[in-house]
Amino acid sequence: MNTETNTPLRQPQSPARRNYLIVGGLFLLALGLRVWALNWGLPSVEHPDEPALVEVVVRMLQQHDPNPHTFLYPSLFYYLLAVVTRLYSWWATRQGLHMAVQDLPLKTYLWTTAPSVYVWDRMLTAVLGALTIPALYMLGRRMFDRRVALLAGLALAVATFHVEHSHYITTDAPTGLWVVVCLIGAWTITAIGGWQGYCLAGLGAGLAAGTKYNAGTVLIALPIAHGFFLGLRSGRRPFIRMIGGCMVAGVVFLLTTPWAVLDWRHFVAGLRFNAAHYAAGVHGDFVGRWQVGEYVAFAWNSGLLPAGCLLLLLGLPLLLWRSRSQSILLLGVVVAGWLPLLLQAVNFVRNLLPIFPLLILLAAAAAVSIADLLRQVRLRQALLVLLSAGLLLPPAIKTVQLLHYWSQPYTMVAAGSALRSLPRGMLSAVEMNPVQWAGDPVVLPVTRLTDHSLTWYRANGFQYLVINSDERGRDDVAALAQLIAGGHILAQYPERRLGKQPGPGGLLLDLGEHEDRMGFTRQTVRWGEAVTLLGYADAAGAPRSRITPLPPTDELVLRVGQALQVNLYLRAIRPMAHDYALFLHVIDQGGRIVAQRDLPLRYADYPTSHWQPGELVIDRADIALPPLPAGSYQLQVGLYDGQSREQLPAFSPGGGVLQVVLLGNVRVK
Repeated sequence: MNTETNTPLRQPQSPARRNYLIVGGLFLLALGLRVWALNWGLPSVEHPDEPALVEVVVRMLQQHDPNPHTFLYPSLFYYLLAVVTRLYSWWATRQGLHMAVQDLPLKTYLWTTAPSVYVWDRMLTAVLGALTIPALYMLGRRMFDRRVALLAGLALAVATFHVEHSHYITTDAPTGLWVVVCLIGAWTITAIGGWQGYCLAGLGAGLAAGTKYNAGTVLIALPIAHGFFLGLRSGRRPFIRMIGGCMVAGVVFLLTTPWAVLDWRHFVAGLRFNAAHYAAGVHGDFVGRWQVGEYVAFAWNSGLLPAGCLLLLLGLPLLLWRSRSQSILLLGVVVAGWLPLLLQAVNFVRNLLPIFPLLILLAAAAAVSIADLLRQVRLRQALLVLLSAGLLLPPAIKTVQLLHYWSQPYTMVAAGSALRSLPRGMLSAVEMNPVQWAGDPVVLPVTRLTDHSLTWYRANGFQYLVINSDERGRDDVAALAQLIAGGHILAQYPERRLGKQPGPGGLLLDLGEHEDRMGFTRQTVRWGEAVTLLGYADAAGAPRSRITPLPPTDELVLRVGQALQVNLYLRAIRPMAHDYALFLHVIDQGGRIVAQRDLPLRYADYPTSHWQPGELVIDRADIALPPLPAGSYQLQVGLYDGQSREQLPAFSPGGGVLQVVLLGNVRVK
């Protein structure tokens, strides 16, 4: 019986296709982890290096100037960011977010008014960081085998240290990509010794130095590969190739940082500044030269983690025995990259990121070499799985925890949103960045809330306080306790050390209304059945952008040309469907209006249609005055419907109808 069918036999997957799938899978895994919570913290910007780069790029674009005029960093990353920022501007223009790149903020201090720019620019770091993983896989496969390559790629993909810094607009993580490219070229030299390897190594070294100065030490891979591994075969032609590779590195650096030559004076000044900065030893993750122990502690606690460190320590002798060429090349670059850091008095561990992929590759190769000591296949595979789990699982868990943490709302952003959702009639004082409250008439950003007492806040009409633990000191613990005891906690945000939510710990505090303790001149008038005037306070001074406390006075004295500041204390009687407007007239002794102001109540942020019944609302009615003759003047105030222009009747506390409502006298001298 013929049992043949027309079902085609399944063809085995080709090695090339399988390799492409692995490379693509590693990239997608790495990119997914690096774009997860990419907008964390925004619009708060805690990393100081992010605005340091973005501000330069925005200025370059706005002034159409390719010279960054700063050389704290080489220029390649500036130019890549400029491309991304220009693309963002093109997209944002079509979305109606910005008219042009000129609309982007030129300065950012801990807070940005254009968070989307930071997301787009962070995406550049994320993509370059993610590309390092397939590049490391290719390097590992060429230097060792697919097992080492896959383990190294996975380990770098989930490494918390690398994932974290791939979320910042900084040069550190992207530089690792160019270092790996240089190593691919260097290892190609050991395999075929042709121009291809020398040029690729030079290209990678030039791009690395063009992104981060200290990464230029990777160029040592070229002479190591040339001199040590070619040995006696290093004749005249290979030597010329080595010189050519070094020249490629120099040319690429100058192409990516051209103003190093064109603006030589500022370039040298930037290098000197960097040298002085790193020699000062005044700040950093730790300070002092030859801090080997601190770097080892970092590798153990946050870098390779214990499993990676142990694998590297135990497996390195085995690697030097079995894979001598690979180990010496990788170690030579690692030592060349680490040594300059040890010579500096200022130490930032993120400066290890250019050589971090190579450490990961060595740890992965060590794990495979240790497993290969076992002759029995199943035991060897079991041990490799165990060692791989030790290398991968701890950083993977830490990375997921970090990204989950970053996915939570930034504390002070959440506090700001909560504050905006509350009734806005009275004032608020916040220990928050002032940029986010620019133009808000009732929110006063302060450095420390404890500079004033609970009595002062109540007397001046403050209802809400936002407390920021970053602003705390030992000298204000008691004063802070008094403020908290005098209010009701509406929201509480966890301290940083708890790792529950990014940002400083804090409280949103409600002090209540306390009208009886407020310092203003009482004068009760009811306008229709809508609003009651409780009183006022006035002072001499320029018109204000926000409501500030004013002292009560019986008669205000102004100099000629001075403006008048007025705070009105009002209470909503019922819900209002209309937005009512207020007029303020300055009347001379002959009954003539010599100055006037007409604007809707709280027009900028809180019109009367938003007021809650019974809510106390403070409004400013500042008015600029013309040069008035010396003498006495009266302030007349009234309320009218902003649409129909119909004036609301005014009633005294006894119910009598008032023809005019006077706020006292002003004397000009």
